[in-house]
Amino acid sequence: MPELQMSQQVRALLGPEGVARAAEVSLADGTCVYCRTCLEGTVNMVVRTNGTFVHVVYVHAACGPSEVVPLPDDHQPPVPADGYDMTMTAAVLDHDGTNLPVLVAETVAKAYAFDGSSGPGPIPELTSVVASSLLGDGFTLISRITQEAPPQIPEWVGVLLLGHGPAGEDGLLVLDPEGGKFYAGSVELPDSWLPAAAHYGWAVLYVGDVGLAELRGDDKDAVKALRAAAQAGRLVGARIAIGVPPPNTAA
Repeated sequence: MPELQMSQQVRALLGPEGVARAAEVSLADGTCVYCRTCLEGTVNMVVRTNGTFVHVVYVHAACGPSEVVPLPDDHQPPVPADGYDMTMTAAVLDHDGTNLPVLVAETVAKAYAFDGSSGPGPIPELTSVVASSLLGDGFTLISRITQEAPPQIPEWVGVLLLGHGPAGEDGLLVLDPEGGKFYAGSVELPDSWLPAAAHYGWAVLYVGDVGLAELRGDDKDAVKALRAAAQAGRLVGARIAIGVPPPNTAA
């Protein structure tokens, strides 16, 4: 499992809240932003900032130090369609007495906006750029996952590619209304997930900092982590249409 290191320069900029939030990340499925290979061994945190947002990324210790990298004043934070390293966890969870198909997306690299008017010193408050962008697209801030499922948003769609991964695993493509790839990768589907998604024609997509990659196989702790993220105000969600392409019957 990768071991995360932060320099004093990074810690001083982020402050206690920022350090705690950045350290919540699961690096299990992440890649180094420099060499683009899987994160392993000692991993250094790099913070890119222009004074109004911070982009927290991760590099192998051999690829670069933990440091703060200045960005131009007009540089914009990355939005979901820009292509974040992302993990995706599938589950079937109770919502107001009904078991529903759920997908939980978590970005590895993090982007946070903040008010740069406070001057030098630790950042006082961080706002997730991804969560803010999704709320603007119709997602809902989630406070409890045991409540009724959030509303469905039009033109967001998830397409399942069953058994089409490089090792025969199931794949998932999630597209936003403009056709941008919110997620393209593998997903492990519990036995009851596909029948539930086929029954409803949609799944609940939650996005936030949860840490489920470290808890796969431990359903009780995974549910606790998801509830804690919701109670902390770090989870947004929506229902999205789910499609399964017909089998290829060509000779």
